Amino acid sequence: MSDSQPSVWPAEPHTRAKHQILQAYLSAWMAILSRQSHNLGATENRIKYVDGFAGPGVYEKGEKGSPVLALEAALNHNVSFPVPVELIFIENDIERFGILKAQLTKYADQVARSTNVRAVKPIHGDCRVVLDQMLDAADKRTNKFGPALVFLDQFGYSAVPMELIGRVLSHGQCEVLTYLFWRDLDRFITDPHKHQGISTAFGCGDWEPAISLPAGQRERFMLRTYMQSLRNRARAEYVWPFAMLDQNERLLYWLFFCTNNIRGLYQMKRAMWKVDQTGGFTFNDKDGFGQLKFLTAYTDEQLAKDMERELAGRTMRVGEVEVWVLAHTPAYKFKAPLAAMERRGTVKAMNPPPSRHGGKFPDDDMLVQFALPALFNF
Repeated sequence: MSDSQPSVWPAEPHTRAKHQILQAYLSAWMAILSRQSHNLGATENRIKYVDGFAGPGVYEKGEKGSPVLALEAALNHNVSFPVPVELIFIENDIERFGILKAQLTKYADQVARSTNVRAVKPIHGDCRVVLDQMLDAADKRTNKFGPALVFLDQFGYSAVPMELIGRVLSHGQCEVLTYLFWRDLDRFITDPHKHQGISTAFGCGDWEPAISLPAGQRERFMLRTYMQSLRNRARAEYVWPFAMLDQNERLLYWLFFCTNNIRGLYQMKRAMWKVDQTGGFTFNDKDGFGQLKFLTAYTDEQLAKDMERELAGRTMRVGEVEVWVLAHTPAYKFKAPLAAMERRGTVKAMNPPPSRHGGKFPDDDMLVQFALPALFNF
Protein backbone atom coordinates (compact mmCIF):
# COMPACT_ATOMS: atom_id res chain seq x y z
CA MET A 1 0.00 0.00 0.00
CA SER A 2 1.53 3.31 -1.03
CA ASP A 3 0.19 6.77 -0.21
CA SER A 4 -1.55 7.02 -3.56
CA GLN A 5 -4.63 5.74 -1.74
CA PRO A 6 -7.88 7.68 -2.12
CA SER A 7 -9.17 9.66 0.85
CA VAL A 8 -11.21 6.64 1.95
CA TRP A 9 -10.28 3.09 0.92
CA PRO A 10 -11.47 -0.49 1.52
CA ALA A 11 -10.67 -2.26 4.79
CA GLU A 12 -8.66 -5.36 3.97
CA PRO A 13 -8.91 -8.42 6.24
CA HIS A 14 -5.36 -7.96 7.53
CA THR A 15 -6.18 -4.34 8.39
CA ARG A 16 -9.13 -5.45 10.48
CA ALA A 17 -6.92 -8.02 12.21
CA LYS A 18 -4.36 -5.30 12.95
CA HIS A 19 -7.08 -3.15 14.45
CA GLN A 20 -8.33 -6.04 16.56
CA ILE A 21 -4.84 -6.37 18.06
CA LEU A 22 -4.78 -2.62 18.73
CA GLN A 23 -8.21 -2.66 20.38
CA ALA A 24 -7.37 -5.61 22.59
CA TYR A 25 -4.12 -4.04 23.73
CA LEU A 26 -5.61 -0.58 24.27
CA SER A 27 -8.35 -2.01 26.45
CA ALA A 28 -5.74 -3.39 28.84
CA TRP A 29 -3.18 -0.58 28.41
CA MET A 30 -5.51 2.32 29.17
CA ALA A 31 -6.82 0.80 32.39
CA ILE A 32 -3.39 -0.33 33.63
CA LEU A 33 -1.55 2.91 32.83
CA SER A 34 -4.34 5.02 34.26
CA ARG A 35 -4.21 3.13 37.54
CA GLN A 36 -0.40 3.22 37.68
CA SER A 37 -0.30 6.95 36.92
CA HIS A 38 -2.84 7.59 39.66
CA ASN A 39 -0.86 5.52 42.17
CA LEU A 40 2.33 7.39 41.28
CA GLY A 41 0.57 10.73 41.75
CA ALA A 42 1.03 11.89 38.15
CA THR A 43 1.13 15.69 38.30
CA GLU A 44 -0.41 16.25 34.88
CA ASN A 45 -3.21 13.73 35.36
CA ARG A 46 -3.16 12.27 31.89
CA ILE A 47 -1.92 9.45 29.74
CA LYS A 48 -1.55 9.76 25.98
CA TYR A 49 -2.50 7.65 23.01
CA VAL A 50 -1.01 9.04 19.78
CA ASP A 51 -2.01 7.81 16.33
CA GLY A 52 0.67 9.22 14.04
CA PHE A 53 -0.98 8.30 10.73
CA ALA A 54 -4.62 8.49 11.70
CA GLY A 55 -6.22 8.49 8.25
CA PRO A 56 -9.90 9.39 7.78
CA GLY A 57 -11.17 7.29 10.69
CA VAL A 58 -13.51 5.31 8.45
CA TYR A 59 -13.26 2.84 5.56
CA GLU A 60 -15.11 2.56 2.28
CA LYS A 61 -18.00 0.46 3.60
CA GLY A 62 -18.29 2.35 6.85
CA GLU A 63 -15.92 0.21 8.92
CA LYS A 64 -14.35 2.12 11.80
CA GLY A 65 -10.74 3.22 11.49
CA SER A 66 -8.09 3.11 14.22
CA PRO A 67 -8.87 6.59 15.70
CA VAL A 68 -12.53 5.76 16.22
CA LEU A 69 -11.71 2.31 17.62
CA ALA A 70 -9.23 3.84 20.08
CA LEU A 71 -11.75 6.46 21.17
CA GLU A 72 -14.43 3.82 21.66
CA ALA A 73 -11.99 1.69 23.67
CA ALA A 74 -11.79 4.54 26.20
CA LEU A 75 -15.43 5.66 26.10
CA ASN A 76 -16.91 2.17 26.38
CA HIS A 77 -14.45 0.65 28.85
CA ASN A 78 -16.03 -1.32 31.68
CA VAL A 79 -13.94 0.46 34.32
CA SER A 80 -13.60 4.11 35.18
CA PHE A 81 -10.07 5.47 34.68
CA PRO A 82 -8.65 7.31 37.71
CA VAL A 83 -6.45 9.23 35.26
CA PRO A 84 -8.15 10.07 31.94
CA VAL A 85 -6.57 9.46 28.54
CA GLU A 86 -5.73 12.14 26.01
CA LEU A 87 -6.15 10.91 22.42
CA ILE A 88 -4.09 12.64 19.73
CA PHE A 89 -4.74 11.88 16.07
CA ILE A 90 -2.27 13.20 13.50
CA GLU A 91 -3.11 13.24 9.78
CA ASN A 92 -1.21 15.05 7.03
CA ASP A 93 -3.65 14.71 4.11
CA ILE A 94 -6.15 17.58 4.26
CA GLU A 95 -9.08 15.64 2.80
CA ARG A 96 -8.58 12.71 5.14
CA PHE A 97 -8.19 15.12 8.04
CA GLY A 98 -11.55 16.71 7.27
CA ILE A 99 -13.24 13.31 7.20
CA LEU A 100 -11.49 12.33 10.43
CA LYS A 101 -12.75 15.43 12.25
CA ALA A 102 -16.28 14.69 11.07
CA GLN A 103 -16.04 11.12 12.39
CA LEU A 104 -14.74 12.27 15.78
CA THR A 105 -17.41 14.97 16.07
CA LYS A 106 -20.04 12.22 16.25
CA TYR A 107 -18.65 11.35 19.68
CA ALA A 108 -18.52 14.90 21.06
CA ASP A 109 -21.43 14.45 23.51
CA GLN A 110 -20.01 11.16 24.83
CA VAL A 111 -16.57 12.71 25.25
CA ALA A 112 -18.04 15.64 27.17
CA ARG A 113 -19.74 13.25 29.60
CA SER A 114 -16.87 10.76 29.92
CA THR A 115 -14.50 10.68 32.87
CA ASN A 116 -12.21 8.34 30.89
CA VAL A 117 -11.31 10.86 28.17
CA ARG A 118 -9.51 14.08 28.99
CA ALA A 119 -9.31 15.39 25.42
CA VAL A 120 -9.57 14.35 21.77
CA LYS A 121 -7.11 16.28 19.61
CA PRO A 122 -7.08 15.83 15.82
CA ILE A 123 -3.98 17.55 14.44
CA HIS A 124 -3.36 18.34 10.77
CA GLY A 125 0.32 17.89 10.08
CA ASP A 126 3.24 15.60 9.36
CA CYS A 127 3.64 12.88 11.97
CA ARG A 128 7.38 13.33 12.36
CA VAL A 129 7.15 17.12 12.69
CA VAL A 130 4.29 17.03 15.19
CA LEU A 131 5.85 14.31 17.33
CA ASP A 132 9.25 16.03 17.28
CA GLN A 133 7.59 19.21 18.54
CA MET A 134 5.88 17.31 21.36
CA LEU A 135 9.11 15.55 22.27
CA ASP A 136 11.11 18.80 22.10
CA ALA A 137 8.70 20.34 24.61
CA ALA A 138 9.09 17.31 26.86
CA ASP A 139 12.89 17.46 26.61
CA LYS A 140 12.73 21.12 27.71
CA ARG A 141 10.52 20.02 30.62
CA THR A 142 7.70 22.29 29.46
CA ASN A 143 5.23 19.46 28.81
CA LYS A 144 5.64 15.86 29.94
CA PHE A 145 5.25 13.35 27.11
CA GLY A 146 4.56 9.98 28.76
CA PRO A 147 2.99 7.72 29.78
CA ALA A 148 2.09 7.18 26.13
CA LEU A 149 1.41 4.59 23.47
CA VAL A 150 2.35 5.79 19.98
CA PHE A 151 0.86 3.96 17.00
CA LEU A 152 2.96 4.59 13.86
CA ASP A 153 0.91 2.95 11.11
CA GLN A 154 2.75 4.57 8.21
CA PHE A 155 2.23 4.13 4.50
CA GLY A 156 5.31 2.40 3.13
CA TYR A 157 8.55 2.17 5.13
CA SER A 158 10.39 5.51 5.19
CA ALA A 159 8.12 7.92 7.08
CA VAL A 160 9.14 6.70 10.54
CA PRO A 161 12.86 7.22 11.28
CA MET A 162 14.48 4.93 13.81
CA GLU A 163 15.55 8.10 15.61
CA LEU A 164 11.89 9.04 16.19
CA ILE A 165 11.07 5.66 17.72
CA GLY A 166 14.08 6.04 19.99
CA ARG A 167 13.01 9.51 21.08
CA VAL A 168 9.57 8.24 22.08
CA LEU A 169 10.97 5.26 23.99
CA SER A 170 13.45 7.46 25.86
CA HIS A 171 10.56 8.93 27.83
CA GLY A 172 9.23 7.05 30.82
CA GLN A 173 6.36 4.57 30.37
CA CYS A 174 6.26 5.02 26.60
CA GLU A 175 5.64 2.29 24.05
CA VAL A 176 5.54 2.16 20.25
CA LEU A 177 3.56 -0.01 17.86
CA THR A 178 5.18 0.59 14.49
CA TYR A 179 4.78 -0.73 10.96
CA LEU A 180 7.13 -1.68 8.13
CA PHE A 181 5.60 -2.35 4.73
CA TRP A 182 7.69 -5.22 3.39
CA ARG A 183 6.15 -5.40 -0.09
CA ASP A 184 7.31 -1.91 -1.07
CA LEU A 185 10.58 -2.29 0.81
CA ASP A 186 11.39 -5.46 -1.12
CA ARG A 187 10.27 -3.94 -4.41
CA PHE A 188 12.57 -0.93 -4.14
CA ILE A 189 15.53 -2.41 -2.31
CA THR A 190 17.72 -2.45 -5.44
CA ASP A 191 16.86 1.16 -6.38
CA PRO A 192 19.72 3.41 -5.18
CA HIS A 193 17.32 6.38 -5.05
CA LYS A 194 15.44 4.62 -2.22
CA HIS A 195 18.45 3.67 -0.13
CA GLN A 196 18.56 6.84 1.96
CA GLY A 197 14.94 6.33 2.99
CA ILE A 198 15.63 2.72 3.98
CA SER A 199 18.70 3.76 5.99
CA THR A 200 16.61 6.40 7.76
CA ALA A 201 14.02 3.77 8.68
CA PHE A 202 16.70 1.40 9.99
CA GLY A 203 18.81 4.13 11.55
CA CYS A 204 21.89 2.77 9.77
CA GLY A 205 23.14 1.02 6.64
CA ASP A 206 23.24 -2.43 8.22
CA TRP A 207 20.42 -3.55 5.91
CA GLU A 208 22.50 -3.15 2.72
CA PRO A 209 23.80 -6.77 2.49
CA ALA A 210 20.16 -7.75 1.82
CA ILE A 211 20.39 -6.21 -1.65
CA SER A 212 22.26 -9.23 -3.00
CA LEU A 213 20.39 -11.90 -1.05
CA PRO A 214 17.76 -14.21 -2.61
CA ALA A 215 14.13 -13.54 -1.69
CA GLY A 216 13.70 -15.88 1.28
CA GLN A 217 17.00 -14.97 2.88
CA ARG A 218 16.41 -11.26 2.24
CA GLU A 219 13.14 -11.28 4.16
CA ARG A 220 14.66 -12.98 7.18
CA PHE A 221 17.75 -10.78 7.11
CA MET A 222 15.71 -7.56 6.97
CA LEU A 223 13.43 -8.66 9.79
CA ARG A 224 16.40 -9.58 12.01
CA THR A 225 18.27 -6.37 11.16
CA TYR A 226 15.30 -4.10 11.83
CA MET A 227 14.67 -5.77 15.18
CA GLN A 228 18.34 -5.35 16.07
CA SER A 229 18.09 -1.66 15.22
CA LEU A 230 15.00 -1.27 17.40
CA ARG A 231 16.93 -2.81 20.29
CA ASN A 232 20.33 -1.23 19.74
CA ARG A 233 19.48 2.16 18.25
CA ALA A 234 15.98 2.91 19.54
CA ARG A 235 16.87 1.29 22.89
CA ALA A 236 13.78 -0.91 23.00
CA GLU A 237 14.40 -3.54 25.65
CA TYR A 238 11.65 -5.79 24.31
CA VAL A 239 10.61 -6.09 20.65
CA TRP A 240 8.07 -8.46 19.18
CA PRO A 241 6.90 -8.71 15.54
CA PHE A 242 3.55 -9.61 14.02
CA ALA A 243 3.44 -10.56 10.32
CA MET A 244 0.53 -10.00 7.94
CA LEU A 245 0.19 -12.05 4.74
CA ASP A 246 -1.86 -11.35 1.64
CA GLN A 247 -4.33 -13.70 -0.05
CA ASN A 248 -1.47 -15.40 -1.90
CA GLU A 249 0.32 -16.08 1.40
CA ARG A 250 3.04 -13.53 0.65
CA LEU A 251 4.31 -11.23 3.38
CA LEU A 252 2.72 -7.78 3.24
CA TYR A 253 4.11 -6.09 6.31
CA TRP A 254 5.28 -6.42 9.89
CA LEU A 255 3.98 -4.74 13.01
CA PHE A 256 6.59 -4.29 15.73
CA PHE A 257 5.71 -3.74 19.35
CA CYS A 258 8.45 -1.94 21.29
CA THR A 259 8.51 -1.46 25.04
CA ASN A 260 10.82 -1.24 28.01
CA ASN A 261 8.20 -2.77 30.30
CA ILE A 262 7.87 -6.54 30.51
CA ARG A 263 4.21 -6.23 31.57
CA GLY A 264 3.54 -4.27 28.40
CA LEU A 265 4.98 -7.16 26.38
CA TYR A 266 2.78 -9.57 28.32
CA GLN A 267 -0.37 -7.58 27.52
CA MET A 268 0.54 -7.20 23.85
CA LYS A 269 1.11 -10.93 23.50
CA ARG A 270 -2.29 -11.55 25.05
CA ALA A 271 -3.80 -9.22 22.45
CA MET A 272 -1.93 -10.92 19.60
CA TRP A 273 -3.01 -14.39 20.71
CA LYS A 274 -6.63 -13.25 20.53
CA VAL A 275 -6.12 -12.66 16.81
CA ASP A 276 -3.74 -15.53 16.05
CA GLN A 277 -3.95 -18.58 18.28
CA THR A 278 -0.82 -20.07 16.71
CA GLY A 279 1.49 -17.96 18.82
CA GLY A 280 3.53 -17.31 15.69
CA PHE A 281 1.70 -14.03 15.26
CA THR A 282 1.10 -14.44 11.55
CA PHE A 283 -2.27 -13.44 10.13
CA ASN A 284 -3.16 -14.82 6.71
CA ASP A 285 -6.18 -13.17 5.08
CA LYS A 286 -6.55 -15.76 2.32
CA ASP A 287 -9.98 -16.83 3.54
CA GLY A 288 -11.11 -13.47 4.88
CA PHE A 289 -11.44 -12.03 8.34
CA GLY A 290 -13.27 -14.36 10.69
CA GLN A 291 -12.00 -17.41 8.79
CA LEU A 292 -8.37 -17.25 9.77
CA LYS A 293 -6.00 -19.74 8.23
CA PHE A 294 -3.80 -20.66 11.16
CA LEU A 295 -0.36 -22.15 11.01
CA THR A 296 0.69 -24.99 13.30
CA ALA A 297 0.12 -23.80 16.86
CA TYR A 298 2.97 -23.09 19.25
CA THR A 299 1.88 -25.63 21.83
CA ASP A 300 2.63 -26.02 25.53
CA GLU A 301 4.75 -29.04 24.64
CA GLN A 302 6.84 -26.99 22.20
CA LEU A 303 7.39 -24.37 24.88
CA ALA A 304 8.41 -27.07 27.36
CA LYS A 305 10.95 -28.48 24.90
CA ASP A 306 12.32 -24.99 24.19
CA MET A 307 12.78 -24.38 27.92
CA GLU A 308 14.40 -27.78 28.39
CA ARG A 309 16.85 -27.07 25.59
CA GLU A 310 17.63 -23.39 26.19
CA LEU A 311 17.55 -23.27 30.00
CA ALA A 312 19.24 -26.61 30.73
CA GLY A 313 21.42 -26.50 33.84
CA ARG A 314 20.18 -23.08 34.99
CA THR A 315 18.61 -22.19 38.32
CA MET A 316 16.14 -19.32 38.00
CA ARG A 317 13.37 -17.62 39.88
CA VAL A 318 9.89 -18.29 38.49
CA GLY A 319 9.62 -14.59 37.66
CA GLU A 320 12.83 -14.81 35.63
CA VAL A 321 11.45 -17.78 33.73
CA GLU A 322 8.41 -15.73 32.80
CA VAL A 323 10.59 -12.89 31.49
CA TRP A 324 12.60 -15.37 29.41
CA VAL A 325 9.43 -16.90 27.94
CA LEU A 326 8.00 -13.48 27.06
CA ALA A 327 11.22 -12.19 25.52
CA HIS A 328 12.34 -15.30 23.62
CA THR A 329 9.30 -17.38 22.68
CA PRO A 330 5.89 -16.76 21.11
CA ALA A 331 4.16 -17.68 24.39
CA TYR A 332 2.94 -15.58 27.29
CA LYS A 333 1.62 -18.43 29.49
CA PHE A 334 4.24 -20.79 30.86
CA LYS A 335 3.16 -22.44 34.13
CA ALA A 336 1.33 -25.42 32.59
CA PRO A 337 4.43 -26.41 30.54
CA LEU A 338 6.56 -25.89 33.66
CA ALA A 339 4.28 -28.24 35.59
CA ALA A 340 4.57 -30.87 32.84
CA MET A 341 8.35 -30.57 33.02
CA GLU A 342 8.27 -31.08 36.79
CA ARG A 343 6.20 -34.24 36.36
CA ARG A 344 8.78 -35.74 34.00
CA GLY A 345 11.75 -34.60 36.03
CA THR A 346 13.29 -31.95 33.76
CA VAL A 347 12.67 -29.14 36.22
CA LYS A 348 12.79 -29.18 40.03
CA ALA A 349 11.37 -26.74 42.58
CA MET A 350 14.30 -25.79 44.82
CA ASN A 351 12.75 -23.85 47.72
CA PRO A 352 9.03 -24.62 47.66
CA PRO A 353 6.87 -23.37 50.55
CA PRO A 354 5.58 -26.18 52.81
CA SER A 355 2.00 -25.68 51.62
CA ARG A 356 2.87 -25.96 47.91
CA HIS A 357 1.14 -28.55 45.76
CA GLY A 358 3.15 -30.22 42.98
CA GLY A 359 2.90 -28.47 39.63
CA LYS A 360 2.02 -25.11 41.18
CA PHE A 361 4.30 -22.08 40.90
CA PRO A 362 2.52 -19.31 42.83
CA ASP A 363 5.61 -17.41 43.98
CA ASP A 364 7.72 -15.43 41.50
CA ASP A 365 10.70 -15.72 43.85
CA MET A 366 10.57 -19.51 44.10
CA LEU A 367 13.66 -21.10 42.54
CA VAL A 368 13.45 -23.78 39.86
CA GLN A 369 16.35 -25.80 38.50
CA PHE A 370 16.39 -27.02 34.91
CA ALA A 371 18.02 -30.42 34.44
CA LEU A 372 20.99 -30.97 32.20
CA PRO A 373 20.17 -32.94 29.00
CA ALA A 374 21.93 -36.05 30.29
CA LEU A 375 19.50 -36.18 33.22
CA PHE A 376 16.34 -36.04 31.12
CA ASN A 377 14.21 -39.07 31.90
CA PHE A 378 11.98 -39.19 28.83
